[in-house]
Amino acid sequence: MGFRAEIDSPARGYYPGGGGSIEAAIQTAQTPLAPLNIAGRGRLKDIRITSAVSNLPISIAYRQLNSSIERLSGFSAQIHAESIEAPSPGRGTYLFILAEFENIRAGFTAHGARGKRAEAVGIEAAGEFLSYASKNGALDKHLSDQVLLYAALAKGESVFSTVEITRHVLTNIHVIEKFLPVRFQIDGTRGQEGIVSVKGASFQRA
Repeated sequence: MGFRAEIDSPARGYYPGGGGSIEAAIQTAQTPLAPLNIAGRGRLKDIRITSAVSNLPISIAYRQLNSSIERLSGFSAQIHAESIEAPSPGRGTYLFILAEFENIRAGFTAHGARGKRAEAVGIEAAGEFLSYASKNGALDKHLSDQVLLYAALAKGESVFSTVEITRHVLTNIHVIEKFLPVRFQIDGTRGQEGIVSVKGASFQRA
């Protein structure tokens, strides 16, 4: 769409202590954003898995990773996997799966918790990906509500398919339409797959 940003996380933060940090370098868009048009996700190219621990034994990360790989063993796509020790002022674990398709990337995360087996973390994240993969929509249910504002500001008509029309999608649309002269069209019902479209307001920096 023409938006440029670089984001890094020097330190992870875990509930309840927190303490994580994010650094972002955002370039101001000089022209209206291009519309977003993604009807289908395309072929699955590869899967990247990161299993992380912070101030805990690295063996936990290995167990998370192995359980997720085993759950995804039926996919023919190449799997790139790594276990890392992530910097953090606290203690915690997570596993992140990044699935790259021809037209879209989708991410799925699960977090560790006291009393939660490491294997359960890997299985949970893999289950989120498998749920997405079993459907046809291009954008995952979280990204679908996050791109709405960019589509509303873009020049031209944006159209994308989603694996789920969530309550967040409907709420964000309601709020955006109160602030911008745009009207979204939704083909589908809440909780199901659908297609979202909008003719953007062609916002440009003064």
